[in-house]
Amino acid sequence: MDNWKIGRASMAMLVLAMTAGCGSEDPANTANTVNYSGPVSINIDKFKDGEVRNNAFDADKSVSSESGNPYGMFLSQARATLGRAPAAVLVDRVTLTLGRDSTGVTAFEQILGGPLVVYLASSSSTVNIGTVAQPTGAGPVEVVITATRDTLAPINNDLVQGSFKVGIRVPAAAALPRSFDAKVATVLYFRALAL
Repeated sequence: MDNWKIGRASMAMLVLAMTAGCGSEDPANTANTVNYSGPVSINIDKFKDGEVRNNAFDADKSVSSESGNPYGMFLSQARATLGRAPAAVLVDRVTLTLGRDSTGVTAFEQILGGPLVVYLASSSSTVNIGTVAQPTGAGPVEVVITATRDTLAPINNDLVQGSFKVGIRVPAAAALPRSFDAKVATVLYFRALAL
């Protein structure tokens, strides 16, 4: 009888040991949560008194032309972290700051009206990624992000390959300074996804 109890207890322990690894997945280790995030700084410097067209600014810059190619570094680090090229790249956050080397302007509202739109553009498509009702102060100004994986889909290949432009479209302020040259430090917080 004692052997029967020992055998039954051993069997129960074996079943428990076998089922301990079953059940819910650890969300931190599921493949669809593997990602890499990081900030990328792009300086857009086409906010000058001579750049106003139809009472507005529309300034952009190729992401790969920024000094040091920070987006290229982001993609390299994402590949290293993910173990392969990302399946998609999203934008989680954007901030705008008036550059210290700006002249003739000390606050965004002196030259920019509203609403301001931040966009990403490929050779074939443009996607608005966020807005600011009226940028004020010297920043950092938070952009309200509207882009999703679905809305970024038309330019996803360009995001994964690093071949796109970052742009800002905004009405000019009603009364502009006589002479100004504003640089806008644009920090985009990208997230590369494995799946």
